[in-house]
Amino acid sequence: MPRTAARVVGGELRGRRLRSPAAGTRPATAALRQSIFGRAEVLEALSDANVLDLYAGAGYLGIEALSHGAGWVDFVERAAPACAVIRRNLADLGVEQRAAVLRLPAERCWTRVAGPLGLAFVDPPYGVDALPVVEQLDASGLLAGGALALWRRRSGAPGRPSAPPQIGGLVRIDQRRYGEGVLETYRAEGRR
Repeated sequence: MPRTAARVVGGELRGRRLRSPAAGTRPATAALRQSIFGRAEVLEALSDANVLDLYAGAGYLGIEALSHGAGWVDFVERAAPACAVIRRNLADLGVEQRAAVLRLPAERCWTRVAGPLGLAFVDPPYGVDALPVVEQLDASGLLAGGALALWRRRSGAPGRPSAPPQIGGLVRIDQRRYGEGVLETYRAEGRR
């Protein structure tokens, strides 16, 4: 059964309650969401844009994007309980008409996502190597020129490679540590 776990940190839905699955997800903390959505380049990228929330979990990042002016968000999550919580959050907040919840693996979502994208979140469980998914995102052609891709990954534990400075047409423009994680920000270069 879903439980109330957090609140929207900013935008038009600020202060509204969010639910999360009882177990199995690692929702983005309020501090992380405030940091992400306090950045001018993020707000610029999502203004009335299509947004993709990969490995959506409870959908906190995509919901924050909607609260901050995104026009549409595709939530991609493979776990049925998490998808149910995202749908309930969207309905509770009255924004379900601006979003779709796609229950499938991130690696298979590319033909079901509404592009062009202004912003994409890649926030896998820490045990998942998402570099192939970020490469697929780049190759998908869904990212508009100047779009941002934010990839949260576990910080450099022994035996874990660091994120590359460039992934195809994605160029890293920022890297920030948050607890055990690192948020890599890439910009889509050379696209229309």
